[in-house]
Formats: sequence, structure tokens, C-alpha cells
Amino acid sequence: MKKAVFSLLCLTLFIFAQEKIYYEEDLDVKEAYAMMQKGAILIDVRSAGEFVYAGHPLGAISVPIFFYRYEPKDIKLRINFAKKEQTKPLDAHKIYTITPVENKNFIESVKKVRKILGNKAILVICRSGARSKYAANLLAKNGMSEVYNVEGGFLEWKRAKLPFGGE
Repeated sequence: MKKAVFSLLCLTLFIFAQEKIYYEEDLDVKEAYAMMQKGAILIDVRSAGEFVYAGHPLGAISVPIFFYRYEPKDIKLRINFAKKEQTKPLDAHKIYTITPVENKNFIESVKKVRKILGNKAILVICRSGARSKYAANLLAKNGMSEVYNVEGGFLEWKRAKLPFGGE
């Protein structure tokens, strides 16, 4: 999973580095938390698995920017892997081909959130900041105003000891 996220991060950073920034600005996690206390909406763009099992900022709404397709590699490879890696954490890339697929309903889902909760500022967060930059830019390029990226992502959120749950 870590390599999948890293690969996706590299791809996203490469794509994003070549794009103009359309969203309002980058916020640190404490600024984002303060805006949440005043009513801003926090959108967590990580996968459902990350949101549920790795934890998430309290009050965040899960709207993944990507889904992942996992295709098992050869069964003999997976059997050998199981024999060798009995005491180490699973490196999914060794036994699966993992392909990110952009969520085609992402923009519409965030618009629905805003319609239900009111026309408030949108704060976008991911694990470390790369996917959220991509997602914030995508929202702003598609006509949404008051969109902000949360720099450092959930990793920084936890380091700052801001409220989170789901682990």
C-alpha cells in the first residue's frame, strides 16, 4: 500500500508541478482546523481504506479522488511471497498490480456536500498533501470557489495533535 501511495504521489506531483494553481491557497493544519471551527468543510480525498483504517480528522467527509484496482500477480509468486514474508508487513506491490483510477464523481460529490452543508469554504486533505493539491486544483478549475489545500495532510494533522479518529 505504501508503494502504491508513493507511486501515486509521484505521478500526482509530476502532473501538478506542471499545472497552474487555481485554488485559493495552501493552509497549515492549524489554520485549517481554525477554519473548520468557523464552519469550513473538510474533504478527505484518501481512499476509503485509508480514511477508515489509518484514521481521519474528526469532522472530515470522505470523498476519494482516486479508487484503486488491485490485480493479483501470478499465484506461484504469491505463494513464495507468503512463505518468505511471514514476519514482515505486507508490501502489496509484490503480489498485486495496483492501478489508480480517478473518481469520475468526485467534483459532483463535493458539490453535493456543499449544497447540503451550505456554501462554505472547502478544505481538502489527504495523507501528505499531494493528492489534496491535485483535488483542490481540480475543484477550483471546475468553478468551485473558496477551495483550500491542507499542507502536510493527515500526517501533519496527527503530528500537531489535532482531533482525529478511526484508527
